[in-house]
Amino acid sequence: MNDSVMSSKAERSEASQQADSTMRWGHRFINAAMRTLYFGRIRVLDLSDEDSAGSANQRPRLIISSHRNGAIDGHQVLAAFPRAQFLVSIQLIRSWFLRLFIAGIPVVRPKDVERYNLDPASVASPVEAGTAHLRRGGDLGIFPEASSEWGHRPQPYKSGAARIACTLLEEGIDLEVIPVGLFYSTPDRFRSRAEVVRGKPIMIPDRNGQDRSVWEAEVASALGSALDEVSVNCPDEETFERIQAKALKVARRTPGASVTFAKAFLDLQRDTSTAAADGPAAADGPAAADGPPAAASPAITVLRWVGLALMWLFAPVLGAAAFAGSRADGRNTVTFFRLLGGFAAVMVWVPVLIVAAFFWPLVIGIGLVSAVGGWLLLGLRRVRL
Repeated sequence: MNDSVMSSKAERSEASQQADSTMRWGHRFINAAMRTLYFGRIRVLDLSDEDSAGSANQRPRLIISSHRNGAIDGHQVLAAFPRAQFLVSIQLIRSWFLRLFIAGIPVVRPKDVERYNLDPASVASPVEAGTAHLRRGGDLGIFPEASSEWGHRPQPYKSGAARIACTLLEEGIDLEVIPVGLFYSTPDRFRSRAEVVRGKPIMIPDRNGQDRSVWEAEVASALGSALDEVSVNCPDEETFERIQAKALKVARRTPGASVTFAKAFLDLQRDTSTAAADGPAAADGPAAADGPPAAASPAITVLRWVGLALMWLFAPVLGAAAFAGSRADGRNTVTFFRLLGGFAAVMVWVPVLIVAAFFWPLVIGIGLVSAVGGWLLLGLRRVRL
């Protein structure tokens, strides 16, 4: 019993320390390495018309993001806001292994209280912890949907972000609220496209003497509308699948960096919404005429298998990642499970390779060059899923 109490106190102490700190450089480095190795470079489409480098950290920023692909979503937001701190479920920071690459301000949900036998009073309110972090001038990332789901539109938004914004604005703090959309061409595939869309700062409605609850509801509505503008927000699953596939086709065929998958998706989504608003005849027009593009060609499939084969030196890592991904409970958690399995395998396999390099340097050297070539092949514009 005493050991259980001491363990609980230690967990609360560590969670409290994480709540009081910004994202540490170690976590930022590990997160950047994991997302880059799995997806490649994360492209950031900036719609804010601002010099983000020049305006960074001049005032606190509340970053509200769509939630598409489980716990890995935080890694993508960090590509655009590298010093951001997050509100995270306490279940993600209870294990020492998960704490190696996940940190944040712990959120204790009602089901966590029963599941982990926790006392919610022992952990700071997420709203209070979030406002405290922003008062210190930090960047705070929030997923208003509270949980991820791979679907055609966002889940209902919670009111926490609006409550934080209203509290700080009442205190006279100059707060910037930025909507962020996350896009994945194929969320559960290695080396698929993952991109971030940074929207324009949100104009927060003035209170104008309104009751706090009324004002907070207006702010929540403004935040939700702005987030919908930069996120996946299709009327139905069929439309989403069609736009998803066509955006991938556009990204594959368009040379250079002029068109990204996220931009193509948003343009197609906007055209579809406009056509639907103009009536059935317009909805059956050019935006819908092409239908869903064909699946990946046999040539692309073969090239992907070649790329994976070239990474033979890291077969144990790829195998562990594949096995872990097969245990996921939904498409939106496959990547996270794969990263967990792959990261655990790396901790064992890389030391083995270092030792092996002393005995078979030529074999290990060839294997490393081959693996880099395979990784690059999987990331080619016309091959990438």
